Amino acid sequence: MTLTIQPISEREFELYALSLPRGPNFERHIFHSAWKTPRSEAAGAVLIDPEQRTFRALAMRRRVDHRFTVTHQTDDQSSADEAAAVVAEAMRPEDPPEALSPGEKRRPELFVARKKKLSEQFKILTGTVTHIPALMTIGEVYLAMPNPDHNFASDFQTENFDSRLWELYLLACLREQGVMVAQDHPSPDFHIERDGHACWVEAVTTNPQDRRAHDITVPVHAPDDLGERLLGAPAARFAKTLRSKLQRAYEKLPHVRGQPFALAIADFHAPSSMVWSREALPCYLYGVNPRVSEGPDGRRAIAESVRTLRGDQKIPAGLFRDPAMAHVSAVVFSNAATFSKFNRMGFLAGWRPKGLTIVRDGILFDRNPGALEPKPFRFDVLSDEYASLWPGGEAWCQELDVFHNPQATHPIAFDLLPGATHWFERDGEIECSTIWEWSVLSSVTHLKVEK
Repeated sequence: MTLTIQPISEREFELYALSLPRGPNFERHIFHSAWKTPRSEAAGAVLIDPEQRTFRALAMRRRVDHRFTVTHQTDDQSSADEAAAVVAEAMRPEDPPEALSPGEKRRPELFVARKKKLSEQFKILTGTVTHIPALMTIGEVYLAMPNPDHNFASDFQTENFDSRLWELYLLACLREQGVMVAQDHPSPDFHIERDGHACWVEAVTTNPQDRRAHDITVPVHAPDDLGERLLGAPAARFAKTLRSKLQRAYEKLPHVRGQPFALAIADFHAPSSMVWSREALPCYLYGVNPRVSEGPDGRRAIAESVRTLRGDQKIPAGLFRDPAMAHVSAVVFSNAATFSKFNRMGFLAGWRPKGLTIVRDGILFDRNPGALEPKPFRFDVLSDEYASLWPGGEAWCQELDVFHNPQATHPIAFDLLPGATHWFERDGEIECSTIWEWSVLSSVTHLKVEK
């Protein structure tokens, strides 16, 4: 190895590998070791095929627009040392960046401000030491996007910051799961494919009624009344946002017609609202009101059918009960498109400002039979206890929910998004399926800098 190349962790390499067509997924190969140049102009890895005991040499270099492109890949090395030598040479640390493809336009730089009125979120991201991990991670995910629209960077810097962050989070989730992501049409936002299964996905967010309130950072707490939290204003916001988006009739577009279609929604209507609004979405979609019933066998959860949401507007409950909505295959949701998520993932990858510690606390879904209450947790994100919650540690898609429409004309295959938690109806009851033993229902991330 030359002195211009330094070893990096698997997690750091996986962030760079989000630029690959299917992200950091290498079929039968698994990670062995990785390196980068001092300023990340190039990155490379050695991967091992455990069955054949052969090694893959993979090298990626930055183009003039800073995006990674694969410049070398071979599978026939007989030893890790041989593969490492191939990687070191292929990274070409002294060479200039790779050229763009003929006719390809250079995308705008995400962090070069072009507007006078920048959002407070953008200022925090680009101007605080505590958010350097998020800054680095967001930058890499943006560069991994196949074809963001021409307004993406300016939107991200101003009032549409949250909407664009949601798209970045979705891309990281999808690529992490080995999903091929295309952006070949103005809408819907993504066409995704994996193992022969495909779907169109349009991203949407609930936003503050007053855009000027967008920069207020005082947390807004959940309604004290459980019924209001599940079937009141939070559910109404989801209903209005989803139905407004569906008026655009994406299912009638020639490239979408006759194929699975999903809306992906995140809640940004108020600071911290995504911590507690999640429960309202399935209540609205399936038209149910979950409650705990006391019986001869003890307490158990039941779901009562409801026709309308609370409030004077009498918004119909049960989007999935409406036959006219059978073209909606599913609604995808996550409450993790946040600074906190990007900060944690960057911190775990190795971008750690001196003195910064990150602690996450919240509640976990308890899957033990008969459990009716969530399980609290609080861990330093670098601790072994936190890493042991999930095989391989924290992942992008652990907070991703897919709510399947039981009446869908074109259902989404579960195998399309194997890392998500899938909610579906069976024998009149709403069930879920997930690969994760522990699922975070909500959490708060605490940042502390010791001087």
